[in-house]
Amino acid sequence: MSIEVIGVVGAGTMGSGIAQMFAENGLTTRLWDRTEELTRRGIDAIRKRLDKSVEKGTMSADAAAGSLARLHPASNIAEFADAYLVIEAIFEDSAAKTALYRQIEEVVGAGTLIGTNTSSLSVTELASALARPERFIGLHFFNPPTRLALVEVITTPAFQAGRLQEVNDLLQSCGKQPVTVKDSPGFIVNRLLLPLINEAARLVDSGVASPADIDAAMRLGTLHPAGPLQVADLIGLDICCDILQKLASSLDNPNYLPANALTSRVASGKLGRKSGAGFYSY
Repeated sequence: MSIEVIGVVGAGTMGSGIAQMFAENGLTTRLWDRTEELTRRGIDAIRKRLDKSVEKGTMSADAAAGSLARLHPASNIAEFADAYLVIEAIFEDSAAKTALYRQIEEVVGAGTLIGTNTSSLSVTELASALARPERFIGLHFFNPPTRLALVEVITTPAFQAGRLQEVNDLLQSCGKQPVTVKDSPGFIVNRLLLPLINEAARLVDSGVASPADIDAAMRLGTLHPAGPLQVADLIGLDICCDILQKLASSLDNPNYLPANALTSRVASGKLGRKSGAGFYSY
């Protein structure tokens, strides 16, 4: 095990972004997904983002090349054997996640930390699937991980408390600002942000104001850098609906159920920026 090696499972938007962030900060990073094609797509997406940064002048060509050199597609989970930390960033399905953790535990060392980037599932419940739950921690990064400094660090009663400082030191060395959160539905950001998005969507449903005016009001009246419906489009309206459904269930509160302005758009394929349309067109 080496603190110089990070493993990331899941090469989608968040997983590839997390892998890119660690590689940019000098750490050997191995990225793996369930098929070779998915892993390749993740690496290609990172390469395109780095090329774009060079074109914009926000990164030197040498720095981009160095980041790519530290980034390695893994052919199987066994290549995480010497990792200090393995982060899971797959879809929000607890059965799929816990099955993956068992596979990871079979190949990593006793001191390897296993983290989840879940945004809506109970970290404590996920940890219970591990043979050694004291090594498991929630690390909720925000999109894009290369730019947003916040990481919600979610501990559980089983987590080895003495290792929390190690995790925070690692994140801070990568320019991140960790905030420690007790495991609870939505953690901090989603517990506050998703109800705001939902209420904004309900204002659209009731015809109180247009999406553009709602967002302008929040930007100009409350100093938000982006309005809630703009943020919803960035997150993905399908993801917003999924998180709201999980909050409604875990908190036993129907007020969290997603507004029609969210569910109707998702049903028609308008998922936000990733589909080209949501509350706005892109």
